[in-house]
Amino acid sequence: MTIDTTGPYVSQVYSFGAGATPTYGQTFTVGRENALNAFTFFLGGGPVNVRAYVYAWTGHRASGGAFYASDVRSFGGTKGTSFDALTFNVGAVDLAAGHRYVAFLTTAGVDQPGNASFAWMPTAGSLGSDAYAGGDFVYTNGTLAQTLGRNWDDSAGAYGDVQFKADFSVGATSGVPEPAAWAMMIGGFGLAGGALRRRRARTLLRLA
Repeated sequence: MTIDTTGPYVSQVYSFGAGATPTYGQTFTVGRENALNAFTFFLGGGPVNVRAYVYAWTGHRASGGAFYASDVRSFGGTKGTSFDALTFNVGAVDLAAGHRYVAFLTTAGVDQPGNASFAWMPTAGSLGSDAYAGGDFVYTNGTLAQTLGRNWDDSAGAYGDVQFKADFSVGATSGVPEPAAWAMMIGGFGLAGGALRRRRARTLLRLA
């Protein structure tokens, strides 16, 4: 399964980086294929150095421990309305099907290059549109500790979605039975029910 909100440039959210808003993210909902293999953000402007993270999302903040934390990555920068991909290979991290998570980039606590400049993210569709029903663009200000310890400044998706990709495969612990497993479970319930009925019938016969 792939979540893919990419497309041509329409508009942007800005300014991202040290000295501006240090943390931009996108929330997403995990499907039946629940192992996250990789995700991609798209940046313009810059240059800027970032780290990427994946956390559970409560609806207002990142929660719990990190499912993924990257090394420092450098985005070299673009001109005008051009933008480039920044992909993070996660390595098949099992997430919970049906739950929402947040992937985000942050400059908080990250040393910046001498020529650092503010960056931006291209939106998925027009600014404020709901291109992806399973999540939203979110952002917050402050240190990394504050990012992980309080509600985000925009957790409601007022700006819509940013261009984002996430690739999934079937995880080791999906928590969602496959059709064959459902059939076996239903068959097992039927056998158990039949055995229980026979047992009750025998008991009634003995009592009579």
